[in-house]
Amino acid sequence: MSYLVLARKWRPQRFDDIVGQAHITRVLQNAIRLGRIAHAYLFTGVRGVGKTTAARILAKALNCEKGPTPEPCNECPECSGIMGANSIDVYEIDGASNTGIDNVREIIENARYQPAKSRFKIYIIDEVHQISKAAFNALLKTLEEPPPFVKFILATTEAYKIPDTVLSRCQRFDFRRISVREICQRLRVIADKEQLSITDGALLLLAREAEGSMRDAQSLLEQVLSYSVPGSAETGAGGPIDEDLLQGLLGIAERKTLYDLSASVLAGDANRCVELVAELADQGRDLPRFSRDLVEHFRNLLVVRLIQDRGRESEDRGLRSSVPSRLLDLADREIEDLHRQAAELSVETLMDYFSFMAEADEEVARSAYPRFALEAAVVRLAKLPKTMPVTAVLERLEVLERKLSKESPAILRPRPPEPAYPPSIRQRKMVLEDEGPPAPQVSAAPPSEPTAGGDEKAEVWKRFVAFVMREKKALGSYLERVVPLEVSPSHLKLGAEDRLNYLQDPESLSLLKEFARRFFTAEIAVSVVPVSGKKPAPVAGPAAARGEPGVGVQDVLGVFGGSIVKKEG
Repeated sequence: MSYLVLARKWRPQRFDDIVGQAHITRVLQNAIRLGRIAHAYLFTGVRGVGKTTAARILAKALNCEKGPTPEPCNECPECSGIMGANSIDVYEIDGASNTGIDNVREIIENARYQPAKSRFKIYIIDEVHQISKAAFNALLKTLEEPPPFVKFILATTEAYKIPDTVLSRCQRFDFRRISVREICQRLRVIADKEQLSITDGALLLLAREAEGSMRDAQSLLEQVLSYSVPGSAETGAGGPIDEDLLQGLLGIAERKTLYDLSASVLAGDANRCVELVAELADQGRDLPRFSRDLVEHFRNLLVVRLIQDRGRESEDRGLRSSVPSRLLDLADREIEDLHRQAAELSVETLMDYFSFMAEADEEVARSAYPRFALEAAVVRLAKLPKTMPVTAVLERLEVLERKLSKESPAILRPRPPEPAYPPSIRQRKMVLEDEGPPAPQVSAAPPSEPTAGGDEKAEVWKRFVAFVMREKKALGSYLERVVPLEVSPSHLKLGAEDRLNYLQDPESLSLLKEFARRFFTAEIAVSVVPVSGKKPAPVAGPAAARGEPGVGVQDVLGVFGGSIVKKEG
């Protein structure tokens, strides 16, 4: 008997044997039990997840001598014929080889006749998306209203290429990628029955390399099986197949290198990053694949960090422990390593790392020199400034505000709150203040003849703008661009050349009146009028008046640890 590869030898023969597709097999079994069997099915999903296998099992369930039954016996001539791919009433057609309209016409013609031996005549068309548009159109009528003894099962990896007119005539089932844990469990069963001595860590590595495809995982396992000595605990390497040996056999970069490189990136050690990439290149590793793994690694770090934040907010320990297994298709040990690496990083920083590496991965994949592109990417990652959380930003803003206060005490020093005197005491206090030294305010007077000098008015205006700037920065920035036509305890008249609509907005005007009342400690009229040809004089602080430099760009960059990436203009 000729040798059968593992993917064929261990192909599932019952619905319950299909790994990772319980949401589909349950529906199909219930439909058979209830007699709700559709005339056309569409199975879609990535390669190696069980589409064709499920189609064959469905064909056996429909044509089994004990059926239709959700559990085919796998012993009767009908089941045996389908298992051996020699049933005369079950047609397995390759859509890639039968793309033309003539091929479809042959199917339509044959579908008119009763099955030779079986209950149903079943057409399994694999890679159906490769059939031409004209052939699809020819098949529509038969696909919509086939004879009662005809069933169609279509399988494809690219459902978006199938016309909507065909999709609407089929029951669609989307096969998902198989998780790493489920692949590991199945590989362990196969390895034990094949007498292959292999560690759980090596099986985990195989499952991860398969990327959700059971067939790919079994093909990789077969490579390992060819290396080992069946029936012996000893292999050519002197022991069971482990992770280190498997990485050498399959040319896979070590997971430890992935963690070492990410740790070097987080530590800002660009030299070590370049050394690790050089080691991978010297070992002949697949650098574009490693780049994709690095993108996934930063994504996993981000997910773990979000889980940590959620854990701090939630008291539900059971929910907290179940989240990682649903979001991270990794072993428990590796999830713990991710927790340790992400503990000291902010979500914002990890978002920056992930976004930057995702963009760099595209360059590595397209580059004729992937090593150089990957080296440049990890160096830029190592030099990438870490994004601070909001609380840290606020703390540094306070530092910057204190620095500004030292240079401009007259403007940035907070105005002390007005004591809450009773009315009689407040009136007495106002009288005493009137009898004392004159306040630096402009007394009420007609707009055309202000009683205060221009210097006093400018000083009061500067103080008022600074007061508003502290309370509402956006409004204060607009006030810096207007012309103070009149500044007095009874009337504040402003001339605006631009931004007039904003200042005349009822909400802005009401807010401006409130700030004026608090600043002048009295009710004051506020008006905004349009002006033309006048430019507001800049409000200079004490540092500028003394000719000293204020807080510049470099001061701000020093506080926040930033740098200028691109200078416009």
